[in-house]
Amino acid sequence: MYETTLYVLAGALVLLGWSCCRVFPRLPHSGGLRGLRFWLALLLVVALDRVLNTAFFTAETSLYDADDAVLALIEASILFVVTGIVLRSPNQTD
Repeated sequence: MYETTLYVLAGALVLLGWSCCRVFPRLPHSGGLRGLRFWLALLLVVALDRVLNTAFFTAETSLYDADDAVLALIEASILFVVTGIVLRSPNQTD
């Protein structure tokens, strides 16, 4: 179960990293602080930090919490889908 937890956390990290790579290049045309892409990128960074901390704790202590890992994967999947939707929307400029 420990290895499965690490794989789930790794999957969440990959999805969040991929989402960040898709959003960050588009930030200059996001409409500033009011732009949706700016706040999505900020949320992605917070989620990435949370999952990194969980993965580090899991690997460092050799303990696992499968519920947290699954929740992190679900959150990463939702953010990946939302990122795709936002990137398909037309640019909003102020």
